[in-house]
Amino acid sequence: MTPDQFRREIGKGKAAPAYLFTGSETGQKRGAIDAIVAIVPEGVRAFNVQVFHAFESDMIEVVTAARTQPFFGKRRIVVLRDIEKTRLDQAGRGELLGEYLSAPSPETVFVVTTEDDAKAKALGKQYGDAWTVVVFNPLKGAALATAVKAEAARLGCAIDPAAIAALIEVAGEDQAQVFNELAKLRLAVGAGGAIDGAAVARYAAGYAHHGASDIVDAIGRRDLPGSLRLIGEVTIKDEEFLGLLGMLGKRLRVLWYLAGRAREVPKEFRVYPGQLDKLRSEAKRYTRAEIERGLQGLALLDDRVKSTAVAPKLLLEHFLLDFLPGR
Repeated sequence: MTPDQFRREIGKGKAAPAYLFTGSETGQKRGAIDAIVAIVPEGVRAFNVQVFHAFESDMIEVVTAARTQPFFGKRRIVVLRDIEKTRLDQAGRGELLGEYLSAPSPETVFVVTTEDDAKAKALGKQYGDAWTVVVFNPLKGAALATAVKAEAARLGCAIDPAAIAALIEVAGEDQAQVFNELAKLRLAVGAGGAIDGAAVARYAAGYAHHGASDIVDAIGRRDLPGSLRLIGEVTIKDEEFLGLLGMLGKRLRVLWYLAGRAREVPKEFRVYPGQLDKLRSEAKRYTRAEIERGLQGLALLDDRVKSTAVAPKLLLEHFLLDFLPGR
């Protein structure tokens, strides 16, 4: 099944009992999961939507959740991310998965994701028609241009072909980045507005290929606007997000030591002497109490990223809005 076919089926209220989402286009994949989650009324999603990560969740736990009856509603959503990160040939995991797929719960929509092509082919062959396979590959060229035009219409604006070409040139052939800039353009031109080449030149940011470390540096500087801007610009895959939180946790712990006027930090943090001046400058922007509160919030954020279907970037933005306001 193609992503377009999937969206049409979901739009008609038709969800299969089980899906295998494959391919490397994480933005489309996340959007597809959001569309399935929307089947469950917002007021009861906390009870009826569960997200598991294969590298840390037992298959029995996942299958039990899928067989659990919905609470205060009619449908339940269970997502197992990154199935390639577990061994299905050990501990009876493959047997548990096969048993569930052979007789899935009619009230549950069960979604498994992978970006590993070899694993996807093996799973598709092993379990065959027991689930619906949807392949999310990156859109390129004319297909991406068509998607941009459709997304603009969904946002309530128009965009001409020349502007589409200019937008893709600025943001690169990365759908998440292109759509992010398109959303900014929609805000700039307003509902019913038209996006042309001049608007793209004025409002769309050229990508300087920032990374997760730039986000951590901005947070270290206590730069809330810069942090939020970088979160919007940087493409972070779901499986990379926990790594970003780990980097941020390490930085806050280093700053905690330096905020207490420590001359050095423990060797396990692997801070090079040339980095200390910058880190000491950052530490002066925080009190130890603020950093401790931030670490507590970061632990809660880590748990929410692992256990909910809310977009990780949105969760991080909410954390920063609470953590970084000026003194």
